[in-house]
Amino acid sequence: MSRFSPIEGLVTSVTPLQSVNSTSYCTLLVYIQTRYQQTYQVIVSSSTYVLDQKPIRRGDTIIAFYDTTAPMPLIQPPQYQAVAVVFPCNGEYAVFDYFDRNLRNSDNTLILNISQTTSMQLPNGQYYLGVPGGQYLLALYTATTRSVPAQATPHRLIVFCPIR
Repeated sequence: MSRFSPIEGLVTSVTPLQSVNSTSYCTLLVYIQTRYQQTYQVIVSSSTYVLDQKPIRRGDTIIAFYDTTAPMPLIQPPQYQAVAVVFPCNGEYAVFDYFDRNLRNSDNTLILNISQTTSMQLPNGQYYLGVPGGQYLLALYTATTRSVPAQATPHRLIVFCPIR
């Protein structure tokens, strides 16, 4: 099973995170409604990677990835800490996962095929010039094969290099 799971839906509200004693203006509480009418709360902090540093607004469609191993409160609606947020275009898919040196994801359901048109970047926007395998990758793509595992050629790849 992949360590990171997505929540995709329409942003219905964006507010500063409030606790019992204070309000944090550095952390946002984002309400997302999925196409199945489920509501989720997603916490977006200053450490959350937001693709292109785009502000999250009410009415946006987003995909928020959260760490399935992180602790979370048992409340309704469910509340997750976002690790990464993307704004998909029509027909665009995103995956955030660890990909091995063969570009196969952690649960063996997707293989990435890098093409000459694949834009590879670091989270800070700089170009990535190396081989992307063996790292956490955020891949954006529009189609996959029907094979098992599926294969996709991403048009954009964000490479999260390990901190040394």
